[in-house]
Amino acid sequence: MTSVKSNAFTLPYTFFREPAAKVITDLKSHGLTGINLALNYHASRDFLLRQGPQLEYLSDGFHYYKADKSNYESGAVTPSDFDQLPSNQLLENVLSEAQKQDFEVNAWAVYMHNSAIGMTHPESTVTNVFGNRFLSELCPVNKAVQGYAVGMTKDLASRGVKSIMAESLHFHGARHGEHHERFFMELSPVTEFLYSLCFCKDCKGNFAGNADVLADKIKSKLQIVFDDKDPWLGKVLSKELLAEIVGPEILDYLTSRENAVAALYQEVVSVAHQSGVKFKYEDQSPLLDTNSAKTLDRSWEIGIDNQKISKIVDRYEPLVYRTTPEGVSALANSYLKDLSVPVSAILRPTFPDCTEEQNLIGKVKALRELGINEIDFYLLDTFRPRDLTWVKMALAS
Repeated sequence: MTSVKSNAFTLPYTFFREPAAKVITDLKSHGLTGINLALNYHASRDFLLRQGPQLEYLSDGFHYYKADKSNYESGAVTPSDFDQLPSNQLLENVLSEAQKQDFEVNAWAVYMHNSAIGMTHPESTVTNVFGNRFLSELCPVNKAVQGYAVGMTKDLASRGVKSIMAESLHFHGARHGEHHERFFMELSPVTEFLYSLCFCKDCKGNFAGNADVLADKIKSKLQIVFDDKDPWLGKVLSKELLAEIVGPEILDYLTSRENAVAALYQEVVSVAHQSGVKFKYEDQSPLLDTNSAKTLDRSWEIGIDNQKISKIVDRYEPLVYRTTPEGVSALANSYLKDLSVPVSAILRPTFPDCTEEQNLIGKVKALRELGINEIDFYLLDTFRPRDLTWVKMALAS
């Protein structure tokens, strides 16, 4: 059986507190062949264990390197000086040691989930039919945001990394991760989708039809929910249901944004390839329904047309977060059947997915039996020592 290529998703905090030589030597001894290093990441509060119990607060939209703004075209959103490191010492140390030890370093970047930019440039964020701005979500159809995505890709690709792991290069839902979020009413998936659907200036301009008329229709439908109750509770969100509720023109609107997102992917992948860097799509659609093995069917909700994107990127890497080897196998197999692009997998060797070593061993075995031999693990900084041991045993089995 082919040997496994395996990267650990890693926050920069690991390298703030330990020398790169020590970390990389340790990871190699556990069977790992590389890391996906977070070089741009969103806000979070994390209980980290790599160097003993640490409660860390990550800054939103922070670039863990010194950005080279010459990579950004005129008119593009650019990283603030406050949202980046003052030097490239951390990244350069990691890359230098990785080269010595034949260890792969990939850039892990979060693109559209960025409150730091959203707060500074509210006009660049997702804006719904009521004019409400989702300040944590940049709009991938916005021209200045597209310039940011291209510029960051060009910058990262110039650093000496092997590939770029793209997270969040798409739209998001209504509840995507704000601090102490409050929705004191029961909302259906239909309502949440329509409420978070972007009608910013660029999205409306991207649509060949009458976006203002469509927005007014959606607004009137949503007002029923906010005045009284949600008439779509218990109904499954689908394009067909949206067309029934709003009218068939919403399908054209959704297609227009899928095409715009695909065009952005075409541009950023081209930029990466010009530097000899591969571009991977970290697919989070398995989180949309953790009980389903057919989550690709829901990618349209975040503006992703898988048939288009899979012809552009070098690899799909879904979050195969399931509690059993059977669930992992079913989900991964759906990707292999539905896509022609190479597929990797991301596993969590930790709670809530794994509570026993044999569980993880079974999941890795299931993936390898499907022919998936690139398996990454999330998230190194949060691992107990036993979790890293479980990874070693699973990769060696």
